[in-house]
Amino acid sequence: MAAILLLLSLAVFSLVLSDDEASLLVFKRSVSSDLAGVLADWSPATSHHCAWRGVSCNAASRVTSLNLSSPLIGTPALSGEIHPAIGDLHHLELLDLNGNNFSCEIPLSLANLSSLRVLDLSSNSLSGAIPEALIGFSRLESIDLSSNHLTGRIVISSSNPCRSLLHLNLSNNLLQDKIPPAIGKCAKLKTLLLNGNILEGRIPPEIGRIATLRALDVSRNSLTGRIPKELGSCKRLSLLVLTNLADSIFKSSNEFNAFKGWIPREVLAIAGLEVLWAPRANLDGSLPLFRDGPCKLRVVNLGQNYINGFIPRWLSSCRSLSFLDLSSNGFQGLLPAQLGVHCMLYFNVSHNSLVGSLRRQPSLQCQRNLSSMVEGEEEDEIGDHLVNSYSAMLLQSNALKDGNGNGNVVVLHDFGWNNLSGTLPSLPLKLDGDFSYGLLLNNNAFNGSFPGEILGSCEGASEFRVNLSGNHLSGEIGIAPSSCLQMKSLELADNRLTGSIAPEIGDLPMLKLLDLRENYLNGSIPDQLGSIASLVALDLSRNSLTGSIPQSFSKLTMLETFNVSFNNLSGSIPHLQCITDCDFFIGNPLLQPCVDPKKASSSSSLPSSHTDGPKWNGRSSRLKSFEVAAVASASFLVSTLLVLLVYLFCSKRKLARVTSLRRKVVVTFTDAPSELNYENVVRATGNFSIQKLIGTGGFGATYKAELVPGFLVAVKRLSIGRFQGLQQFDAEIRTLGRIRHKNLVTLIGYHMGESDMFLIYNYLPGGNLETFIHEMPSRSVKYPVVHKIALDVAQALAYLHYSCVPRIVHRDIKPSNILLDEKLNAYLSDFGLARLLEVSETHATTDVAGTFGYVAPEYATTCRVSDKADVYSFGVVLLELMSGKRSLDPSFSDYGNGFTIVAWGRLLIQEGRSGEAFTPLLWEAGPQEHLVSMLRLALACTVESLSVRPSMKQAMLSMQLLRA
Repeated sequence: MAAILLLLSLAVFSLVLSDDEASLLVFKRSVSSDLAGVLADWSPATSHHCAWRGVSCNAASRVTSLNLSSPLIGTPALSGEIHPAIGDLHHLELLDLNGNNFSCEIPLSLANLSSLRVLDLSSNSLSGAIPEALIGFSRLESIDLSSNHLTGRIVISSSNPCRSLLHLNLSNNLLQDKIPPAIGKCAKLKTLLLNGNILEGRIPPEIGRIATLRALDVSRNSLTGRIPKELGSCKRLSLLVLTNLADSIFKSSNEFNAFKGWIPREVLAIAGLEVLWAPRANLDGSLPLFRDGPCKLRVVNLGQNYINGFIPRWLSSCRSLSFLDLSSNGFQGLLPAQLGVHCMLYFNVSHNSLVGSLRRQPSLQCQRNLSSMVEGEEEDEIGDHLVNSYSAMLLQSNALKDGNGNGNVVVLHDFGWNNLSGTLPSLPLKLDGDFSYGLLLNNNAFNGSFPGEILGSCEGASEFRVNLSGNHLSGEIGIAPSSCLQMKSLELADNRLTGSIAPEIGDLPMLKLLDLRENYLNGSIPDQLGSIASLVALDLSRNSLTGSIPQSFSKLTMLETFNVSFNNLSGSIPHLQCITDCDFFIGNPLLQPCVDPKKASSSSSLPSSHTDGPKWNGRSSRLKSFEVAAVASASFLVSTLLVLLVYLFCSKRKLARVTSLRRKVVVTFTDAPSELNYENVVRATGNFSIQKLIGTGGFGATYKAELVPGFLVAVKRLSIGRFQGLQQFDAEIRTLGRIRHKNLVTLIGYHMGESDMFLIYNYLPGGNLETFIHEMPSRSVKYPVVHKIALDVAQALAYLHYSCVPRIVHRDIKPSNILLDEKLNAYLSDFGLARLLEVSETHATTDVAGTFGYVAPEYATTCRVSDKADVYSFGVVLLELMSGKRSLDPSFSDYGNGFTIVAWGRLLIQEGRSGEAFTPLLWEAGPQEHLVSMLRLALACTVESLSVRPSMKQAMLSMQLLRA
């Protein structure tokens, strides 16, 4: 009898073995490609299945682990489908297929694996929905489904207790709808990564019930609403990522979360919080001035928000802080004295309203040296590994690595664009040679001389970059090269520096950028500058330099930009490989004309079309030396008398950076023809006559100008008086000039003067959308045209909101600011002008809020506009485009005073009269279901609640789905 039982048990055992083996072989047959031969030894003829690669078994030879993650770094090894037979491996505890190219839905049979603890299907091409029974299932401790193409909702089944789940990573998919409040019942959860999806709504306060939570990342979604104060109950929370602009400093950003309000005091009070990452999250309010208990914060990024008030002193107690970004907010007052900037890898408070001096940093001992910050922290447990790896990723993605490929880490301290004053400070950094240090103090009110104590900051650095432009520095440039041989860039533009350029600068062997423009420097250009072989950019423009350009500059083979315009230079221009624009030499009456390289092949003797200098011909180029001397002396005497007269006239007035004595120039951003100059623009517009006027608006009047036959431009003359912020205006307009998108009107160039400024755009012959809309009732305009125009505008706005850093809020979306070409492609104009004119202290409408009828309702109560205000205006334009009516159409008067197109559209929907919202020809041609969907989108864009109103990205995606 015993023998029979033994035989039966052996038979069952053999059957079980064959079932596991059979399941593995079925899985192998579903693999269509095996680039690395991972499954090459999976054959019963050669070995037992427990010996196959990636397979582990228990003592009973049951499969407990299947680890087939790709061994090829960055390349998938396996392709095909995940066969449901995997679900027959009933003892399986670990399934790891990450980094492959499985393209199928997640098999429902995985829910049969009651012993499964770890599931990693990340970095494949899986699609479809996540099986409802999977999250929170039985013994599952870790689920990683990141970086796939999964869609649908996140469902946590009510039948699953979610008692065991520790790690849930669903990032970088296409998951939609809301974050389920049921996530709060996963009481043991340590990491919750939901970033990079299309999740909407608010962060559920139920997450605050997860006391064990260490890391939460909800960035790169479409979340709105307030940050729940209940998160403060997650006492072990170390990492909180609300938005993430990683890589967006140089690339397009895909961050779409737009929260409401401020960061709750309860969240900032979490004792163990180490990483707080929320750039451009639409946050406002102020940071709490007081905080109890120890501070473990290491990384804080709150840049590009609307936070105001003072920088709290308690940040000084965060002794581990190595990354602090508070830039582009509304902070004011003094920097906390004990902040310990010298202990930070990255410190950025630029573009705020800070005041006071930068006192020498106290001799505080840094808790860690900068090297240890880069290498990371020691890890006490698995949760620490995630926090450290996330911190490293965030730091690296924010350009803390040197772009030169030399492996150096960039230490950056940016105080620029504030109102800081006093003498130049010195930060006592302790660098060890593997660091490139950048110190930005530009656009403040620092005074005193250069270098002061500033060069003490380059001690120990392998490279040193300093920007002191836009301050009140005076005196001569005194520099001892031996004290900072590592100088890589030196920017001292727009100060009050006098005297000659120090020849010792030529002894800086690593210098790549030297910017001394807009000072009061005199004397000659030192010949020693020609020995800086590494020099890439040299700007000496708008000074009072005399003499000739040194011939040694012809040896500067690395030089790409060389600007000496508006000086008193004379003689010839040496052969320079970098001459690509003769505008860089204008304003030097005694300098021989620059030969435009574009015209060099046709004529080697033509003067620059932008030069006021004498017309040199073959005879005059052979003038005798005494004749040249006589001409030069006479010119010098005349110039001297003129300068004296101007000085006497202006002695009681503030000296401007750009004077009327200097030739008025046009700066261009594209390869514009030589005819694009100030004189031709004024001539072509008839000195801005009404006959050339083609439009007016809150920013100024626009004129049509034909510079030469066939070359048409639109010139917008800005409505400003005497401008007080030339330098900031120049910086802003140059930023706008770099913006390029197929649905934005191209900014070709600009002219900037004290009382005369205009912008030059490409001319579009199709007129504006306002004219088009109100001709619609008499024209047969079909749905594809309406949809194309609306989508063009949506794409332009989404680009401004999400791909420009800092983001650009238009503030004046209306049909007259949308231009058309001959093919009815739409282009958004006047983008960035609201911010541009804010730098003027005398502009009558500094807080540009838009045009009545298009302004979002929240402006009436808050006097603030956000990107959601642009969404509202877009919705109004969309209603006009469909109906052919104006936003405040006279026909609405029948409904009572104050009735708008928004109220009218909402009324038609409520009464089931949607067809009346469209021009008759448009409605008849259809498709009517798409038109109704577009109407509902327009009304969604114009809801009063900011939290309910969609983002521009959501509106754009909805428009894309409505293609006919």
